[in-house]
Amino acid sequence: MKKRISKKIKLIPSDFEKMFGEKLSPYVKNKITDYNFSYYDLSSSERDGCLKIIFQTLLKDFIVYAGEHRQKHWEKGWNENFKNLSKNNKIDEIIPKYFKYDVLRINQKFIKISSKSFEKNSLAVIINWLSDKYMRGAHSIYEFGCGTGHHLLNIREINPKANIWGLDWAKSSQKIIKKIAEQLSDSKLFAQQFDFFHPNKNLVLDKDSVIYTVAALEQTGSNFKPFIKYILKNKPKLCIHIEPITELLDETNLLDYLSIKYFEKRNYLSGFLDYLKELEKGKKIKIIKTQRTYMGSLFIDGYSVIIWKPL
Repeated sequence: MKKRISKKIKLIPSDFEKMFGEKLSPYVKNKITDYNFSYYDLSSSERDGCLKIIFQTLLKDFIVYAGEHRQKHWEKGWNENFKNLSKNNKIDEIIPKYFKYDVLRINQKFIKISSKSFEKNSLAVIINWLSDKYMRGAHSIYEFGCGTGHHLLNIREINPKANIWGLDWAKSSQKIIKKIAEQLSDSKLFAQQFDFFHPNKNLVLDKDSVIYTVAALEQTGSNFKPFIKYILKNKPKLCIHIEPITELLDETNLLDYLSIKYFEKRNYLSGFLDYLKELEKGKKIKIIKTQRTYMGSLFIDGYSVIIWKPL
């Protein structure tokens, strides 16, 4: 194996503060220190290799795209996690398989990670940051599009008393969460089926609740309005989204531009922030925060943050 020439670099709490645009609490700083955020800068040839992979993908005549037709795919995927969890009884089995790249994006550049958990942990830090700031006192917390429910464990650490709900259109997701609740003896961890495209009007959110999505609303493309209509009717206290947001990226930057093109190719979330701004102009909502986190995977910078509340 060829020895790397570049020096190992490690992200520290102050780096995340710059990326998130605000100071972080001691709790979040300790989390960052506990994780292994070591990486190497890429050589010019390695960077070119990554760009080539992305260009080749974008030039394909067909690529799997997001949408309502993908429900069976997610049902199958989460069912694999459920089978592994049932067989091995290890919480780690609920970690999704899509954290698979050894080259990621940080601060609009590619990096070579030294730990396979880098992307999973970087997303966990975003969850730690937002839940620490906005969810500690919440009576009820709902994650829409929760998948295997692995983010719910971070939320539970922040708020031991809240009713926490994991909602997903795949029935295998509910099986996983019920299994987790049993293993952890968590009587306030619940699961229910929910479809972004066809919201369950009979599901009424608890008063003063917080709702959030993580790389889930992205699957709706431009068909997110039924969900927003449902949220406006239920009036939760706060709405938090960690999603691919085109409006927050910089088209003049090559990596950002390619990220946007990948959003379009995969039919990821489109026009979401612009629509929220329209609602704000109509005095139906108030946008609290919009912030890109400058973190992502090989193909996209997909973990931007939007926080808003219904009026």
